[in-house]
Amino acid sequence: MSAQVSPQFSTILPAGFPHELLGAIENKARDLLTRHGVSAFAAPRAAAAAHETGHAIVGTHEGFRIRRITLSSRSAPIIGEVWGGRCMEADATWSSGPNTTADEDLHRARFIIAGLVGEGMANVGRPGSSLEERALSELVGQNAAEKLAGPGLSDAEYFAYAKRLWNERVWRFAVEILRNNFEPFKQLFERLQRHELIEGPKLRKILAQVRRIES
Repeated sequence: MSAQVSPQFSTILPAGFPHELLGAIENKARDLLTRHGVSAFAAPRAAAAAHETGHAIVGTHEGFRIRRITLSSRSAPIIGEVWGGRCMEADATWSSGPNTTADEDLHRARFIIAGLVGEGMANVGRPGSSLEERALSELVGQNAAEKLAGPGLSDAEYFAYAKRLWNERVWRFAVEILRNNFEPFKQLFERLQRHELIEGPKLRKILAQVRRIES
């Protein structure tokens, strides 16, 4: 049941991402477009800044070395100007599967979903934000659940356990990380609204303020 995932971290889904999840993402996107129109996928600069800030703060908390954050914009049909960004690790390669531990999977799942949590923290999210990152985070969370679940569970029991594990130890814990690190979050978020690149000593000074909390 475990899915092997070995991508470079970005907002682009990795090669080999399960086709059934790609289909689910497309269906969700169509549903949001029908219900909210193109505004569901608007991506202002503030949303991109909050998104990458969330990744950086949670990633630092989880032990990943963040070396650079960039923002950029492009013009998209109908929507107009769309902002995005990248939060780059010193070692950007990672995997999740039979050879990783449950803790490693949970660390990575929190890092992946942290962009969406950051948007919520700054109240700048949109209904269509981060559909692919949520799907990837849940997939990695399922790998952790397979390693932690008790023996003899039915498929329904396993998926219920995996959903509960993700909600409690990925999503809610990522929220707590950002709540407990509001000051560095605020500093980095405000800086990214003024600058499209932050790295080196300025980035390290902000991230050095991140305080660990127990899961």
